[in-house]
Amino acid sequence: MKKLTSMMATAALCCCLGSCNSGTKQEVENTVHIKGQLMDMGSQNVRMRFDGAASMVGDSRDILLETDAAGYFDTTFVLKEPTYYSISRNTLYLTPGDDMTIKVTQSNTEAEFSGKGAEANNYMKFRLFPKGGSYLEGGGNLRGDFVSTKALVDSLAAIRMHTLDTLSNVSGLFKKLETARIKADVINSYICYASYSRMFADIKTEEEMQAKWNEFNVSLTPEVAPLYKEIMDENMLDVAVVRDVLSYQEDSTLTSLWFKDISIPARTTELYACAKIVGDLRDEVSEQTVDKAKAFLQTVKNADFATEVEGKIVQAFKLLPGQPAFDFEMEDVEGNVKHLADFKGKVIYIDLWATWCGPCIQESPAFEALGKKYAGKDIVFLPVSTDTTTKPWLGYLDAHKKELTQYHSNDVALKESWAIMYIPRFILIDKDFNIVNAYAPRPSSEEISPLIDSVLNKQ
Repeated sequence: MKKLTSMMATAALCCCLGSCNSGTKQEVENTVHIKGQLMDMGSQNVRMRFDGAASMVGDSRDILLETDAAGYFDTTFVLKEPTYYSISRNTLYLTPGDDMTIKVTQSNTEAEFSGKGAEANNYMKFRLFPKGGSYLEGGGNLRGDFVSTKALVDSLAAIRMHTLDTLSNVSGLFKKLETARIKADVINSYICYASYSRMFADIKTEEEMQAKWNEFNVSLTPEVAPLYKEIMDENMLDVAVVRDVLSYQEDSTLTSLWFKDISIPARTTELYACAKIVGDLRDEVSEQTVDKAKAFLQTVKNADFATEVEGKIVQAFKLLPGQPAFDFEMEDVEGNVKHLADFKGKVIYIDLWATWCGPCIQESPAFEALGKKYAGKDIVFLPVSTDTTTKPWLGYLDAHKKELTQYHSNDVALKESWAIMYIPRFILIDKDFNIVNAYAPRPSSEEISPLIDSVLNKQ
């Protein structure tokens, strides 16, 4: 991942361009300059995530923005083609030559953009969230039945389309991509209706549930199939919600319904195959999964996907059992800074969690119970919150008594080196500070105590 500060960005430009005065006109035009303030991000190191097609596989194109204590930053970097990025809940569309002043918070609608490239990004402030059902807005726009809900979704999409049409300082490519986003959000809204409605309220058996789903999916076919045809363009993979709704083509039943007679581009097929391989590496890091990924890599034809798969193979290899553990910084509730390496000499079992994560909260009592079970043994239990800021973490601890010493970390080294893509995540490390299992069993599982015992007895 690229790491840019104002000074480092200047150095990087000197390496790439020689200098602003000596660089060619084309090289200068390929730079993007953004400055401004990033607020309430929880860290002075803020990740600007690459959000194009290859982001579904890896994160090597992410950029780390270093801010001062007030969140101000100023950076310049080379960009060869228009690209989507995201900062927190904000989606940015950056084009070579952009020169913007921005103010970004965790709420996308509060963002402010001015300068060259601002019109596209002011439009992007109101992009929808697929996990909230897109135009359904978390169920808030649900109506009494699908027909009336569809009518509302269609009307909202028409308004969004009209707004897009009125933009004058954006490219034709941007309008094409955002038109695909609107259509994909409509598809997503239709599909999510089933989850938000009371369609399954009276269902009593799994068979009835499946039958109801099948009935709904069949009824959606005439609505979504034409829209799928319109977004079935490999260039549209750079739009996140397009990637989301295209994932349904991996379901054999839906393929015969929604994707019947639709030719799926080879790049699209390869993207989802790459994502599956990387997903396997994230679920289980073993010599077998690494070797499988290496063999698969030899078949990948798209260079950008291959780069990301290769990066994840390298990352996974470093997380194999027996590899040295990665250090990271954390702080306790009093603000005292600790490092994971400070606990070298003891077995370490880490619980990575957050206050907003339901499954994390469910595992917490089992983690505390293990702490009591192994009290006095040569093992330390480290609950580490990954909340964006310390405020919700401290508030949660005020309301929930914990006996284990609690920690919080936003250290980039934690998320990067340990490949933290989801939580809860549990890690087991031996006394020599080597990895036992980077994806250790949950504390509530039957496997964890025998595994801890074997590591303690091995020392």
